[in-house]
Amino acid sequence: MRPIVLPVIHFAEKARAFHNAAVAFDAGCDGVWLISMDGRDSLLEPAALEIKAAWPTKQVGINYLTLPAVEAIRRNVAAGLDMTWADNARVNTTEDDALGLPIAAELRKYPGHAFFGGVAFKYQAAEPNPGLAAQRAVEFGMIPTTSGEATGKAADVEKLKLMRAALGEAPLAIASGITPDNVNLYAPYLTHILVATGVSASFHDFDYELLALLMGRLEMGRAA
Repeated sequence: MRPIVLPVIHFAEKARAFHNAAVAFDAGCDGVWLISMDGRDSLLEPAALEIKAAWPTKQVGINYLTLPAVEAIRRNVAAGLDMTWADNARVNTTEDDALGLPIAAELRKYPGHAFFGGVAFKYQAAEPNPGLAAQRAVEFGMIPTTSGEATGKAADVEKLKLMRAALGEAPLAIASGITPDNVNLYAPYLTHILVATGVSASFHDFDYELLALLMGRLEMGRAA
């Protein structure tokens, strides 16, 4: 089974976000995320709801960069969206586990809502034990979501191998550095792929050909 592919729309305005969702779904993707890199989070929900109404069987979620994770979960659940993503899920092996407990408690209220929590994630303190951190995230009801060192940078495959070995069959997502050229290098370790830079024509717009190529190579990899 191939990983679930969820392209990340870098929000500019609602009509453009809707167009990018159409591009992603035409290419065969399973859902989309919306994120406002300039902090205009108040504009994301109306755009996400319009996309969800047009494609009700697709997964739609928001990464609210200006909100705490618990508040973001509540907002997305209330809106009827499928997923929430937070870059920092407060789950690592260098801080007290209790920091992630409020998120875990909130997720127990909404077992059908998927929460993607950053683990060994870019722009955070280095994680000395990514496998154990990922295990803790799963115990808290999260989908551990890792990345490379920066936006658009590929992750260390050895880190993915360690995380997969620690998790067994549990979910594992990645949120940077995936391209049509490297996707099948990472796919065996992943259940979810969050992708933007590697399938985009510009900061705000997907490239249909790149998305379709990525999806096609995943399907070929699954058949191999």
